[in-house]
Amino acid sequence: MQGQCVYIETQIEYLRIQIESSSMPAGLKTDLLQRLRLLVPSRVEALTRQAHKPLSSTGLRYILCFYITMDVRAIASLFNVDTGTVYSVRYRLRKQFPSGAVLPF
Repeated sequence: MQGQCVYIETQIEYLRIQIESSSMPAGLKTDLLQRLRLLVPSRVEALTRQAHKPLSSTGLRYILCFYITMDVRAIASLFNVDTGTVYSVRYRLRKQFPSGAVLPF
């Protein structure tokens, strides 16, 4: 359990670094970093435990972005992908959870 929490905290830190070094406007960066700072790793851990199989680090980072209600265009810019890819990833991630699970995305 503790290992999973450390893994999630590491992914949060990686995402924070990605956001800080991105080309997003300063106001958006500040807002996203504040939302990320308020994120509770134990809640994310509880969510990831519901998945049918372990999530990849990239999948977890996408979930973190969805969890802090990051705009699809901002996510696409952050991961250097098309907005359609973000929607596809969201769909594929949803399929990895039970049908009755309450997801933040």
